[in-house]
Amino acid sequence: MPRHALDAATLVVWLATEALGAVMARSWIARGGIRAARQRPPRPDAMSLPVLAGHAGLNAAGLLCWIVFLAAAAKPAAWLAIALMAPAIGLGISTVTIWTPYPGPRVHAPAPVTVLAEHEIRRALDDPALSGQLVDEFLARNLAPPPPRTPSWHLRPLVPAGHGVLAVATFSLAVMSAVASG
Repeated sequence: MPRHALDAATLVVWLATEALGAVMARSWIARGGIRAARQRPPRPDAMSLPVLAGHAGLNAAGLLCWIVFLAAAAKPAAWLAIALMAPAIGLGISTVTIWTPYPGPRVHAPAPVTVLAEHEIRRALDDPALSGQLVDEFLARNLAPPPPRTPSWHLRPLVPAGHGVLAVATFSLAVMSAVASG
């Protein structure tokens, strides 16, 4: 592959990576991510706004350096772009641990159990009909098989997976291109 084609391919892959990152950021913001990140005390599953901003900012700065490299053939700009991309990838990997599964429906705790007052329980235990009804409700609630689940495919996890794969490809192409430039 000619050197200029490798440089351009790096740019194209980098832009595709940034586009998927923008899709994820938009989704995070739309789902109230900034509000959750500013909560005090922070929720344990909330994304860190400084980490996310650092990730995006380092990548954007690296992309600008790459464009300078392409426009002016400034080899130090290529290496600076790679140097900025490396910690950006590290910050991106750290977000994966918090953001898995990709912002989708979280598993929620079951509905709270209705608690009966002590006098209601005594009355139910004293009356055989109410006692039987109480036992039947308990068994129905706790021993009923769960509703059948239909397998479904969700494309949502492909967005962060694609973003990660493209980030690794961008880094690899950028290193190869910088080495080829001399």
